[in-house]
Amino acid sequence: MEAEREQRLVHNEEIFRRANERLHDDWGRLGIEPASDALFLCECGDPACREAFRIPTAEYEELRADPEIFILIPGHEQNAVDTVGEEDPEGRYVVVRKKQDAG
Repeated sequence: MEAEREQRLVHNEEIFRRANERLHDDWGRLGIEPASDALFLCECGDPACREAFRIPTAEYEELRADPEIFILIPGHEQNAVDTVGEEDPEGRYVVVRKKQDAG
């Protein structure tokens, strides 16, 4: 049962990440400069989460260059599947990696 829950969390995080990748593409098409802040969704595993954060699109690209990284609102990390790495000094987001045995 716990393994199913962990798989759902990872699946939900992947859905939010794909949405952010589409947002990133849209910001580029709309002419948002790489140094300008853009809105991105929290990539946590909670399907009801509707929180978002603003970061420059270039910063988003840099973080997402590693496909194992997810960007979450602080406090949204799930210990069952996430290992917290970098925290934004301004408190906008935390960077997590999937645990090896998660999903």
